[in-house]
Amino acid sequence: MIAMALPILPGKKEEWQKFLDEGFNGPGRAETVRVRDEVGVHERSFLQETPGGDFVIITLEGRDPLASWGKMMESMPEEMKQKVAEFHGMDLKAPPPPMPKLVFDSWE
Repeated sequence: MIAMALPILPGKKEEWQKFLDEGFNGPGRAETVRVRDEVGVHERSFLQETPGGDFVIITLEGRDPLASWGKMMESMPEEMKQKVAEFHGMDLKAPPPPMPKLVFDSWE
């Protein structure tokens, strides 16, 4: 499992929520789930509202979530890449930032 937190840029939360409702929880849900199934990962996303800004926390579970993340990024439609840039300030055409590092696990 991996988890990552992506900022939702100021003033973008309502538009982000609408995009999520339509593309992930609405008419686009079947395609979103199909892609995750195809790359072998289960995704959960959480909205974290903080005084310092809003974040989406994404968890990916599967045999190799890092490889699955890479496959999802490679196959992501251009429109979705533009939305990620607009909502989170990430340029998916640039080299990826370092992946999150596990710093504590109560089971280990």
